[in-house]
Amino acid sequence: MAESNDLRRPYLTLPGVTGMPSVSELIASMPDEQKHRFESSGEFIRRLAHRISKWREGLPADQEPAIVALLSNGDSVEVHTLGEDGHSSVVVEGRLNGMPCMFISHQSSFQVVCYTRKIEEKTERRKIGFYVGGEEIKA
Repeated sequence: MAESNDLRRPYLTLPGVTGMPSVSELIASMPDEQKHRFESSGEFIRRLAHRISKWREGLPADQEPAIVALLSNGDSVEVHTLGEDGHSSVVVEGRLNGMPCMFISHQSSFQVVCYTRKIEEKTERRKIGFYVGGEEIKA
């Protein structure tokens, strides 16, 4: 896949705009293994890590990206690491109300907010860890 600096680049281009087949036609023509990977939490995490890395490159030196996972009760978990848990679930390690926590969710109900925050003086930039297929991606 060609590298692009455009973090808003869609994962798939809009079907029909340039004569492309519909998404259902694309998926129907994919081998089962490729369909399985396309729908996986690992692919979601890998794409998120890529977007965060590209976003970080454009930020001022005194800012860094941060991610929070939103819980169904309205609480949020500050994400330190995000990994796949099987094919369709994600596991988050982070902080909830200042305390360390681990949060596991099916990817279909997993919601995150990405934002920037100012880096405190005398602290290093903090990288977010992404884990996919035994590989660690720091973004």
